[in-house]
Amino acid sequence: MLKYVALFACVFISLVAHAEVVSVDVTSRQPWVGGQKFGQIGAYEVLRGTVHYAIDPRSVSARDIADIRYAPRNASGLVEYSGPFVIIRPVDAARGNHATLLEAANRGRTEMDGVFFETEDGLDLMSPDKVEKLTDPTFFKLGYSLAWVGWQARLGSDEFGLRVPVAPVHSSARATFAAEDMTTDHKAFDLPGNGFYCAHDAQQPKAVLRSHVRFDDPGIVVPRGAWRFAAASADKNVDARCAIVLNKPAAADAYFSLVYEGENAAVMGLGEAAFRDFAAHLKFRNVPSAINSRPGDAAAIFAFGYSQGGRFLRDFLYRDFNTGPGKRRVFDGMLVTTAGAGRGSFNHRYALPGEAGSSVMSNLRAVDLYPFADMPTPDIDGKGHAGLLDRARHDNTVPKIMYIISSSEYWARNASLLQTTTDGKRPVALGVDSRLYYFAGVPHALKFPGQFTKAGKEAAYPYNANVDLADGMNAQLENLRAWAVENIAPPPTIAPVPGATLVAATEIKFPAIPGIRVPTGPPPLWQLDLGDAYASQGIINEPVRVGRKYPLLVPKVDSDGNELGGWRGAMSSVPLGTFTAWDWKSPEFARFGFISGLNGAFIPFARTRAERLAANDPRLSIEERYHDRDGFMKAAAVSIDDAIAKRFLLSIQREDILAKMGKNWDDTMKFDWYLGKRVAVVK
Repeated sequence: MLKYVALFACVFISLVAHAEVVSVDVTSRQPWVGGQKFGQIGAYEVLRGTVHYAIDPRSVSARDIADIRYAPRNASGLVEYSGPFVIIRPVDAARGNHATLLEAANRGRTEMDGVFFETEDGLDLMSPDKVEKLTDPTFFKLGYSLAWVGWQARLGSDEFGLRVPVAPVHSSARATFAAEDMTTDHKAFDLPGNGFYCAHDAQQPKAVLRSHVRFDDPGIVVPRGAWRFAAASADKNVDARCAIVLNKPAAADAYFSLVYEGENAAVMGLGEAAFRDFAAHLKFRNVPSAINSRPGDAAAIFAFGYSQGGRFLRDFLYRDFNTGPGKRRVFDGMLVTTAGAGRGSFNHRYALPGEAGSSVMSNLRAVDLYPFADMPTPDIDGKGHAGLLDRARHDNTVPKIMYIISSSEYWARNASLLQTTTDGKRPVALGVDSRLYYFAGVPHALKFPGQFTKAGKEAAYPYNANVDLADGMNAQLENLRAWAVENIAPPPTIAPVPGATLVAATEIKFPAIPGIRVPTGPPPLWQLDLGDAYASQGIINEPVRVGRKYPLLVPKVDSDGNELGGWRGAMSSVPLGTFTAWDWKSPEFARFGFISGLNGAFIPFARTRAERLAANDPRLSIEERYHDRDGFMKAAAVSIDDAIAKRFLLSIQREDILAKMGKNWDDTMKFDWYLGKRVAVVK
């Protein structure tokens, strides 16, 4: 009965004011990790099920959702959609801290596992009740509820996505791919298998295939007779609209773009509405359900997004989705993590949420677009005067924001544009309610001590396994909660200063380490003209037109090659080597500026002074820095205590982080790579 009452209430509210959750089906309610108790908070439980939504396409709450006016409607004139949710919360609401952390899942996967806590076998959002053991339970001792809701459409039926309607519209679409993305004979390319859209039909006489040597070149047209839309395999059930086949194999280093008329379009922007309305459902409880019946669970609600999820939150803010029912602020605070200055291809016709920018071979997508900074500044051509938070500031719904970035965000995610004008010449202030915390020496793709990848075919140098950022996230969340709920100011922004410690890549002053080649700059970023219909209707005119290149700055380094101007956690402040955000990979794609992916490099110090001198390494050896393991551990303890005092670690983490540093020493001493040569392992 409750479901039907909720349905009636939500339909009425939607018609007169704002879209909201229609109903919630709870399909499972189980103890979390077998009913384990976490200090004074006690046991947790995990709930999962489906959320049903309905939105009035004529309402203010739907105004920024591309193509929603063309979507099918129910008898009440509303657009319906649905998706999964997961909630993990204290069994006794009174023992919790009355705050919920909602994650924008990264391609249907959680990043919280490994950042805020660690499970032994991994947390799958499609079966969260199967987790049996936590290897780091710190987060659950703090009393938060945590939640996920599907927001990304066009994921598989077995993935944590959102089911949205399809609008009967079609226009130009673009797929991009390298020879390595094609079938093994380099002749066929599967469009949906790589995240792109099928063609509206298989004839497509106006479709154009081009080959490129750089992202910004106009390309060379491949004759229409040299390729065709056809099934990529002999399977007769494969749709011929969904693949192209070349008459002859492509060269091994070939790169293509295909512009064609796309199929009917999924209304992808409903994902931003779902994220808003699910949070509003928990916080405001306008429609009663089994997941918002306890008033203490979400007195405050915070959003977290890592990488794609962080870019989603930036786009969410830019499009004013934090303005909820009655023009109330939905999220009280946000941890926008490793997003750099980018947004994403989330809310336009033929949106591609998986695309992430030129640094990872996403060719000229609607990902890293002006405006970049919180506060208004002109675009690089002198036109416009916009900021990321303009609309939220107008509606007085700006949350407390913590931008948390790794080294990779400067080298691969254009992070300097958070801090400078678009010409890179002048600093720009953050918003009044924003802080920026740069974790120096940390890569975007988090690994863990001991997970070094030896140099070889995959990368020139071992991967960076610095986890200072993950170690600090629980403290940052606590700082955010205190800021939003108790008005206790967090630590001040810690980031390199433009013109001083934030400079052009040619000015970083990297030490002359034998055998190490330093990039001359990050992957390029250009101003993009997406066409006149993009801003008004969310329709991109393909191919896009390339404008001026944005100057991108990166942090200076010290005499070890480790970066300056940011927060140094335990691994960075007591280093055993040089941590970079760049590495040399896929040499055939260096012409596109592809230098690092998101893994970075770890260049260990020599173990002894003699080894260092023999290699002509300018960096002090481990022996010269710490003498032995005891000396290293004493330095690590001082670093950890300093971080606790400055609110970058929690006191309850001290012994765990210290043990992790000991393991870092042990693993590094077993590591046999030094400046491209195998060395004897210290016993």
